[in-house]
Formats: sequence, C-alpha cells, structure tokens
Amino acid sequence: MAQLRRIYISGPMTGHEDHNFPAFHAAAQRFREAGWDVANPAENFGGRTDLPREAYLRADMAMLAQCDAIALLPGWERSRGATLEAVLARELGLQFLDGWSGMQMEEPPRISYAAEHGTASILDTARKVTSGDRREDYGDPSDDFERAALMWTGILHPKLAADQRITASDVPLCMIAIKLAREVHSHKRDNLVDIAGYARTAAMVAGDE
Repeated sequence: MAQLRRIYISGPMTGHEDHNFPAFHAAAQRFREAGWDVANPAENFGGRTDLPREAYLRADMAMLAQCDAIALLPGWERSRGATLEAVLARELGLQFLDGWSGMQMEEPPRISYAAEHGTASILDTARKVTSGDRREDYGDPSDDFERAALMWTGILHPKLAADQRITASDVPLCMIAIKLAREVHSHKRDNLVDIAGYARTAAMVAGDE
C-alpha cells in the first residue's frame, strides 16, 4: 500500500480565541477525509498552551520538515510563526495548498520582507522596502510621483475650487492613477490587479455593486 502524503497545517494562533485551535482541527479533519496524513500543530503537547514559545517552534519545525505539503489557514501572513513556516516550506520545496478550500496554490505564496524579517525596526524595513527591487519596479520617487501628480491634477481639477472638497469617489481614481504611473515605468502584474481592485471599489462607492 502506498504511503499517505503528509501535510502540515499552518496558520495564526496568538491573539485568537482558543488559540484558533478549532480552525486547525477542522482543517485537519478535512484533509484527513481527503486522504492526507495530517500534521496538526494544535495537537502537539496534548493541546497545552502554557509552554515556552521556543518549545512549540522546535516541535513545529521538526514536524514540518517531515511533510510533503503545507496548508495555509486564513490570516497566516499576519502571523510570525506561520510566515516562518511558509518560508521554510518554500525552501524545502513543499507543495502549497489553501487550508480552507484545499485547492493547490500554483506557486508558493509571496513572503513579504516584513514577514521574513519581523525583528527589523520600522525604519530599517522602510529603508529596505524603498530600495532595491521596489526602486527598480517603480523608478525614482520623484519620477513616479510626478507621473501620478499629473494624473491627479486632471482628476481633482474640478475640486480645486474653494467651495469644493475631495469625496470618497475621488480616492479610488487617484489610487488607480498611482498604479498606472508605476505600470508605465515597468510592467508588474500586481499593478494591474490593484487597478482592477480599485476600479471595483470605485463601483462600490458609486453604488453600482
């Protein structure tokens, strides 16, 4: 008989009611019913929650290293522990699945700089974010903002009179302008996704959705 493939359940715990264990147990049940051998960290230490953080971390990392896949529960990207697990899973070449739907992710999720370097100060993180790849993606800030400013001038020109004010419907248009300015500099899929997202919010503000 072929050995079952093993999957690790990852997600946020700290700050959640009952440490988010119900979500972990529900996901574990779904994956077991789907034929997986499940590694559920919420079952470690008999469900105890009073041990030092490093005890859980050591056990979780050892468990993850024995798995073939990782399932990410909603909110994983805001959890230091879960983002660390996602980084390790990516380095180990594990398969990524959505912990709620069970659907495979086409590629490992993007791990943000802040998630991988959560101990860095806000200023250090901001300095790195505005340099390197981000600078290449968007160009020099003066050029990036100048392009956006030209579009904002056209969008907001009717509102520059003394008796006018900026409204909620103007904001998504201005945000679209920023994304357009960046797309003009260099194509990036995220720009187009954001443009579509802001267009939908504009429709929601207008009452069309």
